[in-house]
Amino acid sequence: MKSISLLAVLLAALTLNTQAALAENIVWQNSYSLETAAKYAEAMAAMDSVPANGSDAELKTLRRAWLLYLQGRYDESIREYGFAIQRNNKSVDARVGITLPQLALKRWNDAAQNARTALQMAPNNYTALLRLALALEGEKNWDEMAKVTTALVAAYPTDATAYVYLARAKAWQGKVDEAVAAYAAVLARYPGHLEAKAYLEKK
Repeated sequence: MKSISLLAVLLAALTLNTQAALAENIVWQNSYSLETAAKYAEAMAAMDSVPANGSDAELKTLRRAWLLYLQGRYDESIREYGFAIQRNNKSVDARVGITLPQLALKRWNDAAQNARTALQMAPNNYTALLRLALALEGEKNWDEMAKVTTALVAAYPTDATAYVYLARAKAWQGKVDEAVAAYAAVLARYPGHLEAKAYLEKK
């Protein structure tokens, strides 16, 4: 009789856990659906029931930061990404993520520092390299930008965007032949790319 009671308790607990998991799944589904519909504030509000210190707390913080960025609330987005970094200072996601609102606010140095930190944790990370290139472009640091984008195309040789930023860096350095070669590489990967075509037509 006791074994039956114990089994009933275990089954009840399992049922409750399953129901809780399903309910939380619906929360995430709603949030992502609202984001897809560009209802960013509603997507953020949909996560309110997710516990601040539960197993998905880090995901909630990162999504809040992202959704704040999409709303143009850049300072608040930086604050949320900062919370995510405090929670997990090994998070490449958080370090790369915080560069978005920093770039939007033209905080080039802050964005570059976070991108470099992300690259220390994840060498040759595509997004971190690209965001670092963007920050260096903002600083008009063409020499450093050329080095970073050279590393970017070496790691991602099929990527047209990588070559676009390499071409820009070379053009701003005044290295026309290298810029032409880089823009030609863009067209090989993305035929019809407007920026590449415009540059090459002038040469």
